[in-house]
Formats: sequence, C-alpha cells, structure tokens
Amino acid sequence: MVTKIHRPLCKGDGVALVNPAGVLPERFRKQHGYVVKYLNNLGFSVKDYVIESGWENPTKRSEAFLTAFTDAQVKAVLPLCGGARIYDILPLLDYRVIAANPKIICGFSELSALMITIAERANLLTFVGPHLNFLNPKASNQENWFTLRSFWNMLQWDWHGKNGLSKNEAYHFFVAPRTLILPIVVRNIYREPIRIKNSSWRDNFYLSLNPDQEVSGEVLIGSLAALVRLCWIGMAPTLAGKVVFLDTLDMSFEAIKDLLQRLNSYCHLERTAGIIFSSFGERTDRKDVMFPELRSKDHLRIFLQEVSDFLGGKQEIFYGFPLGHCAYKLTLPVGLRATFVGNEGKLLLQESPYLTEKNNPE
Repeated sequence: MVTKIHRPLCKGDGVALVNPAGVLPERFRKQHGYVVKYLNNLGFSVKDYVIESGWENPTKRSEAFLTAFTDAQVKAVLPLCGGARIYDILPLLDYRVIAANPKIICGFSELSALMITIAERANLLTFVGPHLNFLNPKASNQENWFTLRSFWNMLQWDWHGKNGLSKNEAYHFFVAPRTLILPIVVRNIYREPIRIKNSSWRDNFYLSLNPDQEVSGEVLIGSLAALVRLCWIGMAPTLAGKVVFLDTLDMSFEAIKDLLQRLNSYCHLERTAGIIFSSFGERTDRKDVMFPELRSKDHLRIFLQEVSDFLGGKQEIFYGFPLGHCAYKLTLPVGLRATFVGNEGKLLLQESPYLTEKNNPE
C-alpha cells in the first residue's frame, strides 16, 4: 500500500520550488519570479531550489531535488515547469531518501513520469495537476478558476472557491469533504459539455463502450508518451490491476495507437483494471485545428472499439475526463484506491490522500 501524506498543505508551510526537468523557455523566464510572489501572497514560505546556472547537468538537478525533499521546513515540492529532460534524472534519484521524507509533490504532462516513478519506487503517493507557472495571476495563459481551485482544494484539502464559478462548474470542481465520508466523489464536467457556458472550453466529452461497468484499483495517471518513454529507459511502471488514466497532446489516432502498441509490449494493458483516455488535446497557441477527428464522437467510438479489439475485448475502456491538456483540469492522487463508475463517468476515491485531514500546522 502506498505511503500517504501526513497532512494537507496550509498557510505558513514551506514550499520548495524545483526544476528537475530544466528551465523555463526564455519567453516564460519571468514566470519564476511571478510564481515566488504568488506563493508568498498565498501565505507560504518559499524555499527556492531552482537551478538556473548549470541546470543542463542532470546530477546537479537531481541533487537539488533531493535536497528539497530532505529539507525539514518543506511540506511540498512543486516543480516550476515540465519538459523532456525529466527522464535524465529519474535513474539518478535516491528513492529511499524520498520515501524517508514524504512530502506533497505535484506535476503534469511530461512530469507525470516523475509522479508515477516516485509512486512506484518510493511507494509514496503523488499528485498530477497543473504547473504553477500556469496558475499564478501573471501567467501568459492562466488556467481557469475551476482548475486553479481544484488544485488548491486537493493540496490543502479545502472546500472553498465556488464564487466565480458557474452553477455547473461549482457542481463539478473538486471540493474536499468537510467531514470525511467515503467514497469521495470526483465528478466529470465533460459528461455534459453542452452545459459548459464558455464554448471554447467544450474541448472534451465523455464516451463509453460499456457505460454500465465499473473498474476499481490503484489510480495511475500519466501522459501516454511519458509512459512509453519510461519503458524505453528501462523504468516501466506496473500497470496490472490499476485504473489507468492516459492523455495525449498533438497526436493523430494512428500515432496514439502506435504508442499504445508499444506500451502494451512492455506493460500488458490487458492486465489493467481499466483504461480511461482522459483527453486527446491539441496545442492552444495555434489558430488552426490539426486533428479535427479527435473531436468527433463517431471517430472516438471507432477508436475505442479498435483498442478494445486489440486488447482482446478483455478491458473496460472509457474516454473523456478532466485530466490532461484540456480546459478543465482536476488535480488527483497517484497510488490511491478508487473506482471509476462508467454510467456517470465519475471517480470515487476510496480513501483520503492524507493521514489526517486537519490542515493545521504542527
């Protein structure tokens, strides 16, 4: 069983900023300072472990990352950004050190490789959620309020933030229960995208071949490309018996199927408890849509059936959940036991990610 976090994050706690995957692109370089100010304004004590000189050296980045984990004043380790260089440090990390110093850690996209590897090799619960450089008020493309509040409500185990949300958004964003009652319901705003007021945020939808089915197991969340890359570098995760959420960015159906076949050759996808393709996203900084077929329910249904046939019809497969490169993003734990309910497209967390839900400083 995965090691849970002692308690949620609260004001006054130390938050370590790290850059295990490298530095921000030049056009986003000012975001470092903006993120520090943002965290300070939220009442956190920022410990800045970001390496800007010599960051190309993976050993240097891995050492800074482990130093953040061993800092007794730090309760959360939050990467400033993602990037493909994350794979350079994964073989260099001492997962025994991480296991001995459990802290909140959250990452997204390529950094899902780090979250999955820590959950498996350090046996420590991790979180998948957006990066801080897209949450702060001066972000070049700030996440919406639904995403932002779902992030902090998960890490702080809070239930605030309804002001500023539509009625539909307020029903679906994540709020921690004031009194722990299991299971904890995580709803799916993409089950009825027509109810989303902002039409540009109707970028996903829910679809199931067998809506009456439920699947249960430990949750694993990651980018499909990141999972395949982990396999390539000899760090393939265990998928057997797990509820696996996969997302992609800028890929055609053919490219997705190719990666799935590669992943299957390493991880035997038919042994998973179930697969939820959370989102097939595209970059939002382009005017033209490159893969319009990804938004077609008919094409998605054919794709899901092809994947089901490829796996011998042994797996329950679903599409559409607020995770990945989509407008609405939840922040969710990796390694926690949960049940995915097909007829409503929702996730039921069977336990809390924290040993105590009291978000008061020790």
